[in-house]
Amino acid sequence: MIYPAYIHKDKRSAWGVTLPDFPGCFAAADALDDLPAAVQEAVEVYFEGEAMDVPVPTAPDALPRGRAYTGGRWLLVDIDVARAIRA
Repeated sequence: MIYPAYIHKDKRSAWGVTLPDFPGCFAAADALDDLPAAVQEAVEVYFEGEAMDVPVPTAPDALPRGRAYTGGRWLLVDIDVARAIRA
């Protein structure tokens, strides 16, 4: 499924990813190319040992706004949710 992801980078830090559809689920990677794998792994850990429903992706016009979402970019990421809930 395609989910929105907010990416940002502070000076002297890795790229950070916030996934609003998965509360408390974050990912990070040193290189942009490594973000998709880091996001997939974070979502797999998020579901690990939990019996949760798979969230519906947030529509682009309903994305969170505010101070926490300034200075970065919204991207859409393809997350294999079936693999995550099996993990």
